[in-house]
Amino acid sequence: MSDGHFTFDVQTADLARQNGPDLPATNNASVLVRPAPHRDFVVQTKVALDVPPEGCCFNFAQAGLVLYRSDDAYVKLAHVSIFETRQTEWAKEVPSGLTLYGNTVIGAPGDETTLRIVADHRGGKMFFTGYTRQDGGHWVRGGTWVHNGLGRNLRIGLVSMGAETDVPFTGSFDYVRTWTLR
Repeated sequence: MSDGHFTFDVQTADLARQNGPDLPATNNASVLVRPAPHRDFVVQTKVALDVPPEGCCFNFAQAGLVLYRSDDAYVKLAHVSIFETRQTEWAKEVPSGLTLYGNTVIGAPGDETTLRIVADHRGGKMFFTGYTRQDGGHWVRGGTWVHNGLGRNLRIGLVSMGAETDVPFTGSFDYVRTWTLR
């Protein structure tokens, strides 16, 4: 903790499982977790990632939120550096099947980016919708993932991971807020 912010060094580790003979084994990132509510809820954080705003190659350095059951079952909303781009990645990983990891992007990240995930049950399924907002900007709604493999013992987590080099980056979290939906 420093000046009211939780800082989390970007690890040279990741949650996304890599498949292929030339790819390193992963699923080794640390996740700071707490229990999620047992009903529909919203979780929100404001994060800053100190990678340079442009330039190559700080690949996959990221900081953000996860709704987490295990290293192979989660949804993730994070500010991430990919080659010359900075994106807000909205992703999910499932423990089995043809597609194990899928992602999309929401709004562009800023110096500080507010990340929000809404988790709700409808018709026996679990839906997760991601939102982002740059400081002073408007909310951008992203896609909705259906992920029934997370179960009732879901945890809210913070991640700061994915760096391919030992360049010291950090994710800085201003707050984490959770509230239940009626």
